Amino acid sequence: MERFIRNSFRSTCRVASTYSSTGCLVRSNRPEFLLSHDNKLFHNSSKNHGSAKNLARDTRMAGRRRFFKTVDVLATSPPWETVQYSTDSQELIDNPISAGVDGSNSATNISLEKPTMSSMQKFLSPSISSLTTQWYGVTLDGRLLKTPMGTTLSVPSLPLALAIASEWDDQGMYIKPAQMPLMTLVCTTLDQLTIPSVRERTIEDLLRYLRNDTTCYWADATEDRVLHRKQQKHWQDLHNWIDCEIRGLGMKPAIAMGAGEGLVMSRMRASKQFAGLPHSEEMIDNARTFLNGCDSWKLATMQTVTMEAKSFLVGMAIVRGVEGWIDSTRETRHKGKPNPFSHDTKKAVLASRVEEEFQIDNWGLVEGGHDYDRLNCSIQIHAATSLIQS
Repeated sequence: MERFIRNSFRSTCRVASTYSSTGCLVRSNRPEFLLSHDNKLFHNSSKNHGSAKNLARDTRMAGRRRFFKTVDVLATSPPWETVQYSTDSQELIDNPISAGVDGSNSATNISLEKPTMSSMQKFLSPSISSLTTQWYGVTLDGRLLKTPMGTTLSVPSLPLALAIASEWDDQGMYIKPAQMPLMTLVCTTLDQLTIPSVRERTIEDLLRYLRNDTTCYWADATEDRVLHRKQQKHWQDLHNWIDCEIRGLGMKPAIAMGAGEGLVMSRMRASKQFAGLPHSEEMIDNARTFLNGCDSWKLATMQTVTMEAKSFLVGMAIVRGVEGWIDSTRETRHKGKPNPFSHDTKKAVLASRVEEEFQIDNWGLVEGGHDYDRLNCSIQIHAATSLIQS
């Protein structure tokens, strides 16, 4: 995973982030990753976060050159715990990704309220017991990074902390937040997906993707058999797995064959008050139950993969696939149909780009367009997988 972070994130790419990205600082030396188990840091710095309407502070440092020399990893407390600094020199450092710092909701679906300690503990605790989980933060010249809303950037995994540190380490003369997808995902998880109202909106948005899932709109074999075969190759195993009751949704989704059938099946009517395919209510309820059971880390992965792939089913297979990697018994892993994306995130990327790659094969690749989209899709899905895999 760390090799992927170092190799892939060096490329200049366009990565859509939940927070509005602003360019800043940085040159960084190649550090040794230092780990201290002695220092415990306070999860939040100053109480002066501005007005109640907008608690986000302007942390942008656009155009500023490097302000740190070393990047380290430090053992910290969970973000919901309040612990005093062990020394006066330990401070928190502002994050160059900003959340609505202009006094308005400048980014879509962004809440400018700080999550409560209880909600953070409830939604951030991994599936395993939080009592045995050590949390880690990233420091720049000994100062711990914090999120745009002022919470310590703390994660329950050393490999994940090292991956975020390597993103900072690989920055050039100026900071480019768009090239730090893992840090962006972690900030979104800590600041946004620990707020109940934001989680509810996110779940409803994801269910709308299920009703219009890309993998449920197939080309008619009599109209375009080549595209139909490609869709069948990448999507059929996914639908077979979704039909599994153990890890999937317990039934196959509705499928529209051809553009005409897709328009007819997805339109609203008196008996169907929503736009989208007529999946069964039981399937929608099962999907809602799955989302409500996700912690903030899994929900962030679901949101990123679903939006990138335009497919709820691909996102669910990614999350369930990672869960399968850490299943404790062989029986649980192998009951029912196999997950097509278990152990192979690249297959999920290919399943997300079936129609785009078909058009590229037919009409050619536009440099500076299709190649960037292909790279962005791969980075986003791999980064989201790494968020819960580690």
